[in-house]
Amino acid sequence: MSKEAKVGAVVLCGLLLLAYMIIHLGGFTIGDRGYPIDVVYTQVGGLKPGNAVRFAGVDVGTVETVAVVSEGVRVRAHLNPGVRIPVESKFGIGSDGLLGEKFIDIVPPRPHGDAFLPRKGAVVQGESPQGLEQLVGSVNQLVKSVQEVIGDEKARTAFRETIFNARDITANLNELSAVLARVAVQNEGEMNALVANLSSMSVRLNAVATRMDSMLAEVDNNGRTAGDLREIIQNLKSTSARVERMAASMEGVVTDPQTSHNIKETLKNAREASEKANTMLRKVEQVSVEPGIEVLYNSDSGKYSSNADLRVSTSPQSFAVIGVRDIGGESDAANKLNLQVGHNVGEWSQRAGIVDGKAGIGVDKQIGGQMKLSLDVYDPNDVRVKLRSQYQVAPDTFVVAQTDSLNKNPDKNLYFGVRRSF
Repeated sequence: MSKEAKVGAVVLCGLLLLAYMIIHLGGFTIGDRGYPIDVVYTQVGGLKPGNAVRFAGVDVGTVETVAVVSEGVRVRAHLNPGVRIPVESKFGIGSDGLLGEKFIDIVPPRPHGDAFLPRKGAVVQGESPQGLEQLVGSVNQLVKSVQEVIGDEKARTAFRETIFNARDITANLNELSAVLARVAVQNEGEMNALVANLSSMSVRLNAVATRMDSMLAEVDNNGRTAGDLREIIQNLKSTSARVERMAASMEGVVTDPQTSHNIKETLKNAREASEKANTMLRKVEQVSVEPGIEVLYNSDSGKYSSNADLRVSTSPQSFAVIGVRDIGGESDAANKLNLQVGHNVGEWSQRAGIVDGKAGIGVDKQIGGQMKLSLDVYDPNDVRVKLRSQYQVAPDTFVVAQTDSLNKNPDKNLYFGVRRSF
């Protein structure tokens, strides 16, 4: 290909990607938007529009409308694109806790074949939740069953023997409690000292958990540090649990008011430390780091550019990119900082921050499993548009094509090279 053809191809790809980005960010959707499905119930027990639709426990849509019709209550649910519901699935109504929000609970058959509900005009019969009248009826049936059992002579004899056994057990427990009380009085001084030590230990554990929680915000998150933090936090959690069990075991046999107060404080501090340890473990488990280096070549100037970056993912949706452009170079673009934070939305990634030492924004589009296109707009005082494409040719290895200034002399800013991730 001639140089003009290469430049033309890069410019065309940039314009197409820019148009696609405008359509995506503007809220336009091309393709599948999901589809509706109607479920008929005799009653819905408080289900309302906006509630979730879950398939095997996974959110797959939302409730759009709830309307009273001649056959009962018709609920229209909108399912997400790509969701297929097997035929013979059960459509019940669940709730998040005793007083939580209602949701449509779809339970697939076991096993299910390749037959699925149609994506248009599907109407299914739902299983209504159990109402108060059904619950009262079940209770009445249970009471009748219990009365039948109690009316049996053998059952009454066994019940009396159980009561006598319980009386003997109670007497033994009373004797054991008296012995423990005497032991507690005789060793009250030692127990007070032990409780005081436990209380002091729990306070220190709580303080350590607080410091560790704040330290997570500043940690460099490389693999070794994250592993060490995970081990430290796990030990902290185990120690807090042991302190809590020891304090709880002595709570019932201590009579001194100050010692009882210390035990309660110990339990409180141990629980707080354990909760903070659990929170920190969840944060550390989500952190991942991906370093990368690349070498690019400009055929027009005959110069090479060596770049390095570090992608830190704090969750499946959020990430940060830290890097340096043209390390050790002598051009105006040499040793420029890249520092951006971003958010993943499906196959799209949106970024904002510092691009080659200037303020800017960017967007990435993953095409299939190997191709990735990136577009950056930066430098408000002298606006530049950077277009970049990379294609995976081997595990963690990519070929890269990039123009630093699509809107200014793109033929002199065209680079080709190789990237390696670790």
